Amino acid sequence: MKLSVKKINQAASGGSYVVIYDALMHLNDSGQVEVAVESVEPPDTDADFVHVARGAIREGAEHILLPLGQGASIIVQRLVINSTDFKANRFALFTAQEIKRLMEVRN
Repeated sequence: MKLSVKKINQAASGGSYVVIYDALMHLNDSGQVEVAVESVEPPDTDADFVHVARGAIREGAEHILLPLGQGASIIVQRLVINSTDFKANRFALFTAQEIKRLMEVRN
């Protein structure tokens, strides 16, 4: 299953965020969600941002999948980090929304 998330809100008011990533998600019955990141843009992104984004993607996926008794392996093929407008909670929220949408389409 392909996850493609691209949500951008850049405003002067401070509520800005940039959430962009493309991933492959393989559902399983493990009851766990694992996330791996293959590629990050820009390449010199601080590893802390990548770690936090990976955790937020996992958290968003768990929010939808675990109550369904599902687990998943998520391989993020492209992760874009905007260090100025990085909001981990938005990565979790938009991941959950996209997985929920995909699960509804699947059923």
